[in-house]
Amino acid sequence: MKDIIAVVLAAGKGTRMGAADRPKVMYRALGKPIVEYLIDSVEAADVPDVVLVVGFMQEQVRDYFKDQVQYVEQFEQKGTGHAVMMAKDLLKGKSKAVIVSYGDMPLYKTETIKKLIEKFNTEKPTIAMVTVDLGDPDFWAYSRVIRNNEGEIIATVEQKDATEEERKIKECNPSFYMFDADWLWDNLGRIGTDNVQKEYYLPDLLSIATKQGKKIVSIKTETEDEVLGVNTPEQLEKVEKILKNR
Repeated sequence: MKDIIAVVLAAGKGTRMGAADRPKVMYRALGKPIVEYLIDSVEAADVPDVVLVVGFMQEQVRDYFKDQVQYVEQFEQKGTGHAVMMAKDLLKGKSKAVIVSYGDMPLYKTETIKKLIEKFNTEKPTIAMVTVDLGDPDFWAYSRVIRNNEGEIIATVEQKDATEEERKIKECNPSFYMFDADWLWDNLGRIGTDNVQKEYYLPDLLSIATKQGKKIVSIKTETEDEVLGVNTPEQLEKVEKILKNR
């Protein structure tokens, strides 16, 4: 059994990128597909086993990475929770822990991933996750981290579903997780679609874990730059500038 397997969500179309000739994760920054930066960072953190969840124009992804990674297919786009469900048959019983991240976020540093793994191994939670403090969370539109009076993470709420008070929260969820593998595969089916988008949200696992009394821990990124996702040509341009300066 492996210690850790990483699942990278890479099935999206990237409608806002303005072209329909490639999956979003295959847009290039400094000559490399954006998802390759994330894969490189994960592998450099001593996680060599990577599974890509592919969908739209997946042959481009498969042709590029060949057997460097494994693949599972998401036929319909039903949300991030649904995407991870697609990997269950392939991965259940194969590892002690599962990292889940999004393929359109190329700026995560290897050091951050190692820090998350160390936190998970030391504290042995059900879920470990990355959070970030954003100066203007409305602009980023990331989900907000909800903590209880003891400072423990109990849930996150999507900006579209957030109350006015919740939208003021600066601590946000940039969607990089590490799960106890057995728990993940046993609880993915509990995710529902009671939200504005009517999709299966992966972060709903946080509130499911809370209701079960499970432990959730977190680390924070040092800068906002690290959690920049690529949804528009302008964001891709910004990512390239950051990569040039690293």
